[in-house]
Amino acid sequence: MPVRDFQLLGFEDAILLRSELLPEGTLPWLLREHAALLFPAWLFEGWKGAARTGRNAWAARTLMALLLLRHSEDGLTRVGAVRRAATDACWRAALRLPWRVDPPDEKTVREFEAFLRTEHPTMRLPRMLVAFEYWTRLALDEGLLGPRPTWVIDSTPMWCFGALLDTVNLLGEGVRSLARQWARARGTTVERVAGEWGTQLLTARSTKGHFGTVDWTDPDARSNALSELASTVTRVVELVQAGVEQIRQNKREPLLRRCRNLLRVVTEDLERDDRGRLVIARRRTSERLISLTDPEAQHFRKSESQVCSGYKLHVLGDAVSGLILALSVTPGGTHDGSQTHPLISRAKTLHAQITEVLGDSQYGRMPERQAAASLGVTMVAPPPKADRGEGLGKADFDIDFDTMTATCPGGVSTSTWKYTKQKDERVPTFCWPVGSEGACTCRQDCPAHRRTQTKTGRDLAPRRRLPLHPQEQDLRAIREQWKRPDLRQKYRLRSQGERLVREMTRRGARRAAAWGLAAAEFQARCIAAANNLRLLAARLAAQGRLAA
Repeated sequence: MPVRDFQLLGFEDAILLRSELLPEGTLPWLLREHAALLFPAWLFEGWKGAARTGRNAWAARTLMALLLLRHSEDGLTRVGAVRRAATDACWRAALRLPWRVDPPDEKTVREFEAFLRTEHPTMRLPRMLVAFEYWTRLALDEGLLGPRPTWVIDSTPMWCFGALLDTVNLLGEGVRSLARQWARARGTTVERVAGEWGTQLLTARSTKGHFGTVDWTDPDARSNALSELASTVTRVVELVQAGVEQIRQNKREPLLRRCRNLLRVVTEDLERDDRGRLVIARRRTSERLISLTDPEAQHFRKSESQVCSGYKLHVLGDAVSGLILALSVTPGGTHDGSQTHPLISRAKTLHAQITEVLGDSQYGRMPERQAAASLGVTMVAPPPKADRGEGLGKADFDIDFDTMTATCPGGVSTSTWKYTKQKDERVPTFCWPVGSEGACTCRQDCPAHRRTQTKTGRDLAPRRRLPLHPQEQDLRAIREQWKRPDLRQKYRLRSQGERLVREMTRRGARRAAAWGLAAAEFQARCIAAANNLRLLAARLAAQGRLAA
């Protein structure tokens, strides 16, 4: 299967060679003039075209260039990119594609994307990750970073591609899609499957339409409908699991996966109320299933008022140049700071001189600071605010960590402490003796000595306990450092990091273009690669390097 080789020799191809068609410093110009530099043979080792027999295969550099052009603009689907390559002279010039030759079809592009998701035989990393880091190294070698780069880490929501459904439709649509999969695997019709399973829900146009005149505002009627729906789901899943051995091996896993997701919805979303009726649980957790086609997507909060559904894109790069060094995509419920160590570790393999990273308050907790410090990086981020509650708080206690003595705001000291369990961690907890509240000058506000009242007005005994943070001493030192004007001034540069997020979202990273977390991360990496190559093109044009 030799590689297709094209030469722009025809009279109609002369327009593709005109310099004004591809202005210097643009991504299409870079893809045409520096293809040998960008697409070495080792980068796509294993792609079609190595054999001498068979039909001609598309060259990997042509397909890779088409993929980068697609992800350099927002909203282009795979089919849309192929259609544009057939009519856009700028794109054809970048691909070195003669007018008489049709561009690769959608199936070929899809196969190439699947190839890029596989592991590189030498690097033992996903091929797209290898390509992204190779191009980023090219940009670093060309001196794209200035003398004082500002490294920023940030995250932003990425909406999922799959349809978001409520609990009732998750169960109803899930059963109908399971029936369609089962019918295709058995070579029969959905109507016959509905007769075998004994439910007309499979042929209904909608879930609520199947229940007819049920008043969903009536608690008893709604509970009866939910009970019928849950029992139907449970019975159908049992039938599929019992007969799955009769299905071809390659058809079993999708069926069983859909069964697991349906049982997950029944278990997590339905519960009994105080009268024993089946109701939908009124709670929002990141683990709840929100989409059958995107089971890894999650509900999460961007802020107190903004609820998002899907994934979370994490980016680390230089806010000055706009160069992105590392990124990842996680389920939406993942904490922002959880990607601190993976992103910094990956970025330092490309640029070891990273010593400071700026982040918002989500990266100012002790675990994130310790993760960055383990890699030799200082995290510049606001520390967690002290929990003051009403009046005085823990930060108002004077603690001598050398002698392990705590003094309350009222001036009463204690050296009595022990380890207690707080959220699965052993933390030191100071204790004041009974009667010490009499010597406290501010016992009405002191957290260790003030009395609290129940709803009936009865006084409760003072708490007389002060549990510390596991890293209380370090946390207090960081809060003192944060008061320094020079550190606060440096942190103001973090707002420039919004440029990194903007460059990603304006090219399509706000919404996933395919199902699944792996596809979302692949899309984000393609967008970041197009961004870095655009910066590299501008750099090469500024240096006067017009050809590879």
